[in-house]
Formats: sequence, C-alpha cells, structure tokens
Amino acid sequence: MDATDRKIINILASNARLPLQKVADACGISSTAVHQRIKKLEEADIIQGTSLVLNHQALGLGTMAFIGVFLSSADLAGEVVETFKQVPEIVECSFSTGVYSLFLKIYCRDNQHLTEVLSNRIQSIDSISRTETFIILKHPIDRQVVLEENVQ
Repeated sequence: MDATDRKIINILASNARLPLQKVADACGISSTAVHQRIKKLEEADIIQGTSLVLNHQALGLGTMAFIGVFLSSADLAGEVVETFKQVPEIVECSFSTGVYSLFLKIYCRDNQHLTEVLSNRIQSIDSISRTETFIILKHPIDRQVVLEENVQ
C-alpha cells in the first residue's frame, strides 16, 4: 500500500459515494487506475465494502448508550453474543479488556425504551451478572480512521 492507496482510502472514508473520477482527479491518476487500486484493496481485505450511514435521531432513535456487560463466567460469552444478535437495538458488540467482558453500543427511541431493552432483553439473560450503562448526551465525532499518506 502506497501514498496513493492511502489517499484513496481517506477520500472514500469521508464519502464512499464520491464518483471515481473525482477520486482520480484528487489523486492525479485515471479513474481506471483508481478502480484497479480499489479492487486490489478489496482483495487484500483492507476495504470491506461500503455502508449506509443513518441519522438515528431522524429515525426516532434519540437515545444512544454504551453498556458494559459483566458475565457470570467468561466461557459463556459466545452464547451471550448469539443472544445479543437477536436484539435489533444492539448495533455493536465488542469483547474488551478491563472490567467488562463485553461492551455494547445501542440505539433506542428514548430512555424508557432503553430501560425496557435493558430489563427484558439484556439483563434477563442468565449468564449476565450485571451491566453498567452510559447514556450518550452528544456524539460530536463519528468518523473512519484517517491514514497518513506519506508513510512508507
């Protein structure tokens, strides 16, 4: 991966729908070359596709929270994750270091909906000993990683 690949990644990370010709113009290469480089980055599993970015507030999901999950036993994590996959409000689940076994990102309509999901869908799982919830007031930075273009 060279500086041009990094520049392509940075451009696409900020706007994946940008026409290839605009990416090419910004990089000083042809759109065919950009297409070929993107294909190679996909084959190398560096680019894993594109995604739709939703405005959760506009969709009526005004409460975002992070939830630290404590398990009664670490060997139950896989089973708990499978159960979490059935909870549509959970948008991310990560294994973590520190005091939590799992760390969740969740979107709900409001605090009452969050309480219902916590009580009925998360804390009711036998393998969970307790949770710790952090309601997010503002989310001022939400971006992809920016790569240094001059790194060799």
